[in-house]
Order: sequence, then C-alpha cells, then structure tokens
Amino acid sequence: MASSVHGSSKDLHVRVVSRRLVVASDASIEPHVLTVSNLDLLPQTIQVAMLCIYPNRPAADFAAVVAAFEAGLPSLLNHFFPLAGRIATSPSSGLPEVRCCNQGAELVVGEAGVALAALDYADMVASLGRIQLPYGADVALSVQVVSFACGGFTVAWRTNHVLVDGSALSFLLVSSWSQQVARSAMLLRQPGRPRRSTTCRCSVLPRSPPS
Repeated sequence: MASSVHGSSKDLHVRVVSRRLVVASDASIEPHVLTVSNLDLLPQTIQVAMLCIYPNRPAADFAAVVAAFEAGLPSLLNHFFPLAGRIATSPSSGLPEVRCCNQGAELVVGEAGVALAALDYADMVASLGRIQLPYGADVALSVQVVSFACGGFTVAWRTNHVLVDGSALSFLLVSSWSQQVARSAMLLRQPGRPRRSTTCRCSVLPRSPPS
C-alpha cells in the first residue's frame, strides 16, 4: 500500500497557498479594448491550458521558482498586455472583447501532498486535470505553479481561446517566457528537460545560449 507521502491520483488534492494578481510593469501602456475576429470565436470562448511538468528537484528550492515567476511576469505582460486584461461581452455586438486595463494576470501557488510519479497519467481527468485549478471566466491568464512531495513541480498556463491558440501559447512559453527568465538570471536549472504530456508540448527552459 502506498504511503501517504507518495500517494496516488486518488489522493491528489492541490492546496492553494497563495493567489495574487500580477500587473504589467510598464505604466505608459494606454488602456484599450481589443476586439476579436470571427476566427478567434471558433470554438467560442473556452478556457485552454498548457501544462509543463518538472519531475526533478531544481537546483534552487521551490520558493526561488515562485520568485522567478513573480519577478518575470510583469515584464512579460508588457509585451503581451491583453493577458493582463479581462474578457467581457461587448454591449454593442454581444461578442467577446478583451478590456486591456492592466487588471492583472493571476499567479496561483499551490502544493500537492503526493509525488508526481504516483499519478495515473493514463487517466487525464484524475491526474493532470486535477492539477489545474479553476479560475474566473473573465481572467485572461492564470499561471498556476504547484509543488509536489517528490520535489518536482508543475506549471499550468491557463488562458482563453479568444486570446491565443495552441501555437501562440507555445510561442509564449518556448520563446518569450524562456528569454525573460534567462534575462532575469533566474534560470530554473535542473537535469534534463521538463516531461511532456498530451496537454504540454513545450519547454520553458532558456535556450543554450540564451538569445
């Protein structure tokens, strides 16, 4: 019988340690409303996610991982300002629109009392689905960082299809976020690369050499 430390997918429960809003650091960006095209509305407004799994303990502790997100997200939002906005309904057209007033992206820190290796990855709903925490339908970006008992952690980048598709979300992580972390000198150094699942086809480690 598995111990309570290692647990299983049935034991998986993510406890929210903190939840805060992170705003873009460039105060000169003018508030504006972003309309979306008909293509963006297919398949309507649905929440989408990309989940990155880091099974090995990083060189720094989990607090340093969280600190890297706290430090890097404001600058990232300067370049992707709509992700700090809110999704609303246009009173004139009845269609979704993004109100870019720097209301803030969500940064959620959680912890799970089980090991990553104990999860049943064949059951996506019971494992990866339960790692991803619910967030408001109007929130443009929710970044969810969760630590596990084995020392590994996951990062769920959760947003809405009216803002990005899968290709754009991959670009955000593989290129823009990786470079942001590299420039901030807060590299998440650890052996190997993050493992990929069917919901995660990305690597957020900086390229070597960073560029």
